[in-house]
Amino acid sequence: MNEERNWHALEVEEVFDELETSRKGLSNAEVEERFEKYGPNELREEEGVSKIELLFSQLKNPLVVVLFIASFISIGIGELVEALFIGVVIVFNTGIGFFQEYKAETAIKALKSLAAPEALVFRECEDLRSCIETRVKARELVPGDIIHLEVGDRVPADTRIFDAKNLEVDESMLTGESTTVSKTVDQISETTSVADRRNMAFAGTVVTQGRGRGVVVATGMKSEMGKISQLIEETEKVETPIQKRTADLSRKLMLIAFAASITTFTIGVLRGLELFEMFQFALVSAISAIPEGLPAVVTITLAVGVNRMAERNAIIRKLQAVDTLGTVTVICSDKTGTLTTNQMTVKKIRVNQDIVTVIGVGYEPKGQFKINDEVIEVDEHESLSLILRIGALCNDSKLVREEEEGDTPWKIMGDPTEGALIVASAKADLVKNELEDDFPRVDEIPFSSDRRYMATFHDSTEGKLRVYVKGAPETVLELCSEVIYEEDVKKLTSDVKEEILKI
Repeated sequence: MNEERNWHALEVEEVFDELETSRKGLSNAEVEERFEKYGPNELREEEGVSKIELLFSQLKNPLVVVLFIASFISIGIGELVEALFIGVVIVFNTGIGFFQEYKAETAIKALKSLAAPEALVFRECEDLRSCIETRVKARELVPGDIIHLEVGDRVPADTRIFDAKNLEVDESMLTGESTTVSKTVDQISETTSVADRRNMAFAGTVVTQGRGRGVVVATGMKSEMGKISQLIEETEKVETPIQKRTADLSRKLMLIAFAASITTFTIGVLRGLELFEMFQFALVSAISAIPEGLPAVVTITLAVGVNRMAERNAIIRKLQAVDTLGTVTVICSDKTGTLTTNQMTVKKIRVNQDIVTVIGVGYEPKGQFKINDEVIEVDEHESLSLILRIGALCNDSKLVREEEEGDTPWKIMGDPTEGALIVASAKADLVKNELEDDFPRVDEIPFSSDRRYMATFHDSTEGKLRVYVKGAPETVLELCSEVIYEEDVKKLTSDVKEEILKI
């Protein structure tokens, strides 16, 4: 079995043959054998830093080393008060740095413990009809496993898709492209880049629409995410800007103090002063040239920066990283969503020849609707209510709240664009779950890149069947014969179509 094959360039049956599996999946015995061979499906992690190592890492600061030297010299010449003061500064500086970095390490471990992904897998199937999905931990997956993917799932391993029903995946965390990717089962060219391998689903990406099945072809460090992790491990670590500046300052201070003390000692001896007294005086002057409070000031400043970042939900592992972020002056990128919160929101709605401005931030279902800067009540505008209801019902995404508290408790399960429509409706108190009780879906035409629209069929309280459609403007307009203007139904002429498309 060759896990390094270009799986996207093979027909589905060839993939099964290479991996010695089938649509029925593997037996438990085969899974155990392959788990022994390939190991757990997880990325290799560096060994954790112990508390002792973390503590001593704080003492590697060049300025702290200078303070240690000054402290020993102070003790040697009998300046115990000076030595004690320098010792207090060292302990204070080390304590702050250790506390902040230990807190960050603890937070990162807590986040990792929360991330315990699972996968729906088919195993021990006697025939395709009797196959039942089993939920297992993602780390237990092996090449050859058959997995099921649906909306909201995080893909647990690199997978060759062999069954796709309107399947779309968000691959921004891997490719940097914020738009979702429609998946297919067809064989594609061997030279196709990772970003364009539409018959593959990669570990770490998220299913935003549809459902599908695939065969696991690579796990752990053999996956595309694993390859990136390997590159990061091999990248040479360099000093941060503040570490370079601190080391340079320490060298300069040592040289200046050393030169000044030698000059003082030489002048005193030449003027006939006692040799031992001049030696003591030269050492004291050297120590006085060292700013004992500087390391503490630098550490406290960085700690304040770390706490401010923490208030904005960013965990900084090393204090020096705050300064590194601060030295960034230019970010070059051809992407958008991956540099922001990757949230889409409805900002304006064209209805009844008016432009309605939607106020609100992110996915929180709170906001207002304005026309010409005046707040309006949605339930008093029939057409606006209708368009928001269509956006919520002709939709497969969900707006969920994981916690009752927190800065960002709301999130979207599904496609971000559809999520934006649900949030806009929720701002008008048109909640999807409640709407579905009044207008239950009885059938649908799922969105596809060929049709460029989605349609859902709903029963209504009046006993009539309603059809709600959303899609590309030019496509939807071709399906329409009438348009609503100021609550009146008018014929949709070619001139009106042109006007709408222009807007």
